[in-house]
Amino acid sequence: MSEPSNPLAHRTALTVPDGSATLPDVRRITGTWLNEKFHREIPIASGLHHLDGKRLLLSQVAYRADGTERAMRLQLREDLDEATWRTTVTAVADGGPGTGTGPGPGPAAVSVGLECFVNPGYAVEPARPRVVELLVAGLRCQDGPVRLTLAPIPTAAQDIGALIEVLCDPDRQRPVIVAAAPRHPEPVWWRGLDKAMRKAAGAASSYLLDDTAAVDAFRQAAEHHRVAPGAVRTFLPEVDPAWPADGPRHRYSTVARLTDPRSGSWNNIVRIVQRMSTEAALPAPLSTLVFPEEDQRRDDRRAALDTRAVSNEVDGLRRKVAELSALLEIADEEITELQNGEKLLQRTSASLDSDLRALRARADSDLEDHLQALEEVERARAEADMLRSRLARQGRLEETVIVDAPPGLPAGFEELWDRCGEFENIIVSALPAPALALDETDRARVWAGKTWTALRALDRYGRDAREGFKGGFYEHCQSEQSCWPVKKVTMVESDTTMSQYGTERHLPVPTQYAPSGRAEMQPHLKIDSKGESPRIHFLDDTKGSTGKVIVGYIGKHLTNTRTN
Repeated sequence: MSEPSNPLAHRTALTVPDGSATLPDVRRITGTWLNEKFHREIPIASGLHHLDGKRLLLSQVAYRADGTERAMRLQLREDLDEATWRTTVTAVADGGPGTGTGPGPGPAAVSVGLECFVNPGYAVEPARPRVVELLVAGLRCQDGPVRLTLAPIPTAAQDIGALIEVLCDPDRQRPVIVAAAPRHPEPVWWRGLDKAMRKAAGAASSYLLDDTAAVDAFRQAAEHHRVAPGAVRTFLPEVDPAWPADGPRHRYSTVARLTDPRSGSWNNIVRIVQRMSTEAALPAPLSTLVFPEEDQRRDDRRAALDTRAVSNEVDGLRRKVAELSALLEIADEEITELQNGEKLLQRTSASLDSDLRALRARADSDLEDHLQALEEVERARAEADMLRSRLARQGRLEETVIVDAPPGLPAGFEELWDRCGEFENIIVSALPAPALALDETDRARVWAGKTWTALRALDRYGRDAREGFKGGFYEHCQSEQSCWPVKKVTMVESDTTMSQYGTERHLPVPTQYAPSGRAEMQPHLKIDSKGESPRIHFLDDTKGSTGKVIVGYIGKHLTNTRTN
């Protein structure tokens, strides 16, 4: 049985420094979005509105003590065959009269949330609601010192100092996407930039280094975080331009990937910043907001019934029965909605429990990996010190000085793929798409580092096999010569898996190995056991035609008998 998935598919939180007109603007923009969505005028006055048999709109308002509006919420629920979709637009203005925060208007906070409760037997791919783009276009939203826009902000050489201040600003919460214009006309690149930045609006700010002078000036100001012409770097908060080790933390996309219409690199950038937006905590004004007047609809309907009472004396009992029947109808409607809301709340709670268990398991696994990595680092340092001492005793001290330090672990699978040529004893014949898809996950950097270590272990085995090592890769992992734990190696799949899903294990190989260009690969390395559970499938051809290890697959776990 599969674990319940988190129904929160997307969330964007926006800050508007001047909140004086935010509530009317949000109501107007959301109303426009609803009218366009349903191709008719949608009522957004406070209350519960049945739009049709499957769609319901709830409009709520919260007031200050002086009677002025403090917050509003519009929630659209769509009970469709494939899923129940719930889109919630909330705005709270905590400034101005009656708030006790001082003279003048204060900032406003706006959020858009999309929940997707998938029905059994269906698979859906939720997308960010278009209302987010409309809100970013219609409101003056800020992220710390940064104005959020639908298009990247053109940045010339003289503006680089201000951009560096933005990247380092401690109040910035969202990523900053810095793109450098390519040297040559690249229509695919420019179309990708325009489309991606609109989709990233609200989740990240964006800047365009619009000429070579700007690229050079940025490189001089942030050497370890440079962005080459045609490349894109996605900067996380708390950038330290002077620290070399901080550079790999900020994902880098090359011009070769961004100009390849098949690579999906622009979509990867969008998915990453949108995922970060969804996972970020809501600001306090939104997370603590309540609508205390939940009984207001009932009171309004009761008041409306009172105004309908005929002024002349009619049969009092008949009028009373009619009023009670109407109130019972309201109560029945509210009970139904409360039951529906409780069901969705139970599904959300189950999902959060599942997420908590997964996070605990991930923490345990990460702790084990970190301890193993520390042990390997300490052993490598000890061995290096011993070798330096031996060389020094032989009068070869100059040989212990490393002028050009080797590059560290790749920051993502895109960088890993570009560096696969560094290995001399393995051939990576795998298709790039499954590996690059892992860059969209929150574990991309960790998995890329572990994948690099696994490839290095295969490369080391290939070298040792050529130099006379007796045994296969499994035996190599049992020796002190390997950096890969034997418990993360599987040499054969089960008979059931191969009978049902064996075709997935027929993977690309060099035609030198097989004229058909494909061969069966059961042996694989386990990169992780959670989430996408990445795997590396390989063939040992160290004694064959290529004399190397062939890697035919890097990507998420292939289908087996345990796959949900």
